[in-house]
Amino acid sequence: MAKKKSTFSFADMQKTMEVISKKTAILIDTDDKERTYIDTDIYMLNALLSKSIYGGVSDNRMTVFAGPEAVGKSYLCYNIARNAQKQGKNVIYIDTEFSIELSELKEFGIDVSPEKFMLIRSNKVEDIKLMMSQFLKVLKDEKLAGNEIDESIVFLDSIGQLASNKEVEDAIDGKNKVDMSRAKAIKSLFRIINADLGYLNIPLICTNHTYKTMDLFPQDVQGGGKGVDYSASSIVFLSKAQLKTGSEDDLDLNSSGILVTAKAKKNRNAKPKKIKFEINHTSGVNPFVGLDYFCTPENFEKVGIAKVKKVIDKATKEVTYEEGGTKWFVKHLDKSFYAKQLFSPKIFTKEVLDNLEPIISKYFSYASQEEMEKLMNEVVSEEEFSADPDFDIDSDSEELFN
Repeated sequence: MAKKKSTFSFADMQKTMEVISKKTAILIDTDDKERTYIDTDIYMLNALLSKSIYGGVSDNRMTVFAGPEAVGKSYLCYNIARNAQKQGKNVIYIDTEFSIELSELKEFGIDVSPEKFMLIRSNKVEDIKLMMSQFLKVLKDEKLAGNEIDESIVFLDSIGQLASNKEVEDAIDGKNKVDMSRAKAIKSLFRIINADLGYLNIPLICTNHTYKTMDLFPQDVQGGGKGVDYSASSIVFLSKAQLKTGSEDDLDLNSSGILVTAKAKKNRNAKPKKIKFEINHTSGVNPFVGLDYFCTPENFEKVGIAKVKKVIDKATKEVTYEEGGTKWFVKHLDKSFYAKQLFSPKIFTKEVLDNLEPIISKYFSYASQEEMEKLMNEVVSEEEFSADPDFDIDSDSEELFN
């Protein structure tokens, strides 16, 4: 009698993989959990990164802010570090530019006590690769042993200032050669640590320099080769213009701060868009700048802020709102404001922000499969095919292609 064959089911395969994963740093993810974020303190930048004004940078992926000097890259890192600590994360800050002191970080509200903050200084890419790979191995071994690991976040500020050993050796030897090893070393660094950081659920926030290509139509690209582009989940390019508020004095350099344009070059969490925000040298960042884009007459019933005029019918006392005017009418205050008065917490209250959230989230969200199928059905509808009585969808006539 022939032996009955058994089936090695998918459940058996899962059990086998689970046994193997417990012996190695392989992560089998079975948790259907929502992605969580760390606030940047700027509502529109949060939306650009995560499609939510209450979001921010992903708290388990690699995010890069790239741009020219003095565009606010490090400033954003300090904001994120402060807010990460509020979520219970410890901070490892790798300063390749030797540009900040612990005493100065305190001014940004960062807790620099040794129990919560570590400042590391080095600009040798090989040294950082060695340090991080060995450090992450220790953490992986602890996780494999079933031990809990304190939550943390890593900053690398900046990639553009990293030097390779060969670059330094050539300088010492007086050789004026182009270093072809630096980009490979940087790519190797991220290739080695990125997956380990993901396995350990540790976010990595990097800054980088940009430069113009020599193409016919020059483009902004990151320094350090393509390795950064491949490794990061989100890459935001920053550019700047002068911020003029009218309060500049004779000692100011023609401006009160910078107006920053942030463009999402790569983003897996939201549509690639661009937004603007302000960094004032005196008052810092205004988190509400840019929200007015969604305060339209069409959204007035939901949001309560738009360029509309309040009209009261003399006979019926009925109140209506007509589109127009140069001032912004704020319904919950029953008052109009100029644009320079708009961006304040008394206008953008928690209720207003909650009403804006679904509108902004939809704007920055990728379409779901269901939404794409619905749109396709609307575009290619039966009515369109039947609109022309002479059109036969089943016809094989060559006239269709002539």
